[in-house]
Amino acid sequence: MEHDQAYSAKSLIRLIESNPLNLPAYCVLARVYESTGEFRNAELTLRRATEINPLHHETWARLGVLYSNLGAWSSAADAFEQACALDSLHPACWVGYGMALIATQDIQGAVEVRNTLLEKFPDRSETHLIDGHINKIRGQAGKAADSYRRALQIDPYQTDAMLNLVDLSLPEPSDPLTRNLEKLRQDPARSHRQSANVCFALARIYEAADQVDRAFSLFQEANVAAGAMMQRLGNAYDPKKFADEAKKIIDVFDPDVFAARLEPPEIDVKMIFIVGLPRSGTTLVERILSSHSGVSTGGELPFMQDCISKLWIGRQSVEAHGPINLEDKEERLLLLGLREEYLDRLFERELDSEYVIDKLPANFVALGLIRLLFPDAVIVHCTRDPIATCWSLYSAHFGTHLSYYTSFEHLVHYFTTYSRLMTHWEKTLSSDIVNVNYETLVQDEEREIRELVRRCGLPWEESCLHFYDNEQPIYTASMQQARQRIYTTSVSRWRKFEKHLTPLIEGLQDIAGGS
Repeated sequence: MEHDQAYSAKSLIRLIESNPLNLPAYCVLARVYESTGEFRNAELTLRRATEINPLHHETWARLGVLYSNLGAWSSAADAFEQACALDSLHPACWVGYGMALIATQDIQGAVEVRNTLLEKFPDRSETHLIDGHINKIRGQAGKAADSYRRALQIDPYQTDAMLNLVDLSLPEPSDPLTRNLEKLRQDPARSHRQSANVCFALARIYEAADQVDRAFSLFQEANVAAGAMMQRLGNAYDPKKFADEAKKIIDVFDPDVFAARLEPPEIDVKMIFIVGLPRSGTTLVERILSSHSGVSTGGELPFMQDCISKLWIGRQSVEAHGPINLEDKEERLLLLGLREEYLDRLFERELDSEYVIDKLPANFVALGLIRLLFPDAVIVHCTRDPIATCWSLYSAHFGTHLSYYTSFEHLVHYFTTYSRLMTHWEKTLSSDIVNVNYETLVQDEEREIRELVRRCGLPWEESCLHFYDNEQPIYTASMQQARQRIYTTSVSRWRKFEKHLTPLIEGLQDIAGGS
């Protein structure tokens, strides 16, 4: 198989060399590269085709699909926008565009695309899937469920709609939806994505019905499928790569770096960065703080992750080694440029409150850069019992995402490396980090919320206690829970599965907070 794919690539390259204007050949070559995991080559091939002819619809569409598969949603949205402008009657491009806009949390743009889909392509199941997602994000559960059911009427194999219906309202094991899911589970032709959707949905149904052993088996099956999907898309977790990245961060952002400071940004906005692991309470904390009249939220912004990637590239280009040196003119200019780029992208979101939240959990790797770029920013670190956090990750379904959550071994490694980084930041930035523990928060809600608001430098407002009335959109996997009052059942949810979690429990036992 690999030999055949390599031969196809060579043949296509020769074809392109004989006729450099053969744009369909570029698209086919890109698909061959994707199939062999050569995603960078696929991107370069398609980018070259867009340079040759920027009016070729198929190239932009293929580029949008590539970026979507890789989870590069902003780039995917840009590519699909071009494709839709060149061919407004191509439904798959509008669907891809809508999904990418939802993933980038551009709700207004997604609504406009949804309206186009409803007008031009009402017979597509994906049209109603996108409509369901938008309603769900806005907290309109009834409308969302109706949209997902319309999607299933058009396509009974629309497993994304099934999974979201289960998420909105858990059916009984005897429910027709459950029976349909069980039937689909037996279909040998289902894709890894469909298998993950079906098995996660069934696992949640049987967990709610206290059929614990059956639910755990389905969570295992779901994660195998999700891991295979991520492997195919180039998002497989590489423990060594993440450990090396953590070591590099610790070396570059050593304590002495913070003895000097960049000049503060000339803006009236104060940033609040909420970090931690997913499922550790980050969405809950975001809802509490964004219920304050002086705070708006940008959601899970990818901007700081882009900044740290560009920091490594920039330092390499000027041959900078060792810890960051703010006395070095080139390093200082690099950092100032990154801050300007971050703020430009932030202001494109029209976030004009006195305080603005950036709630991307993975920004825990970038806390040193955050402190350098925004000396006065508030950093909120959310923590939760390690076993509860890891089980919640394992039993969630994140779609296109780095696949560390799909095995206990990788979860332990990721959590351990995350803990190592946070220990470093606590030593170097200790007085600047607001720590919020999920278990403590749900046990003493009002006291902890008042303390959180105070430590963020905000005047008290009663609305922070009524965060469940917050009407701002929610895009994360916690969107249903975050619209409810605080409840304690999730604290010990993992215990019903305890007999199945020995590898996880033993792997986490040496980490502070483990049980």
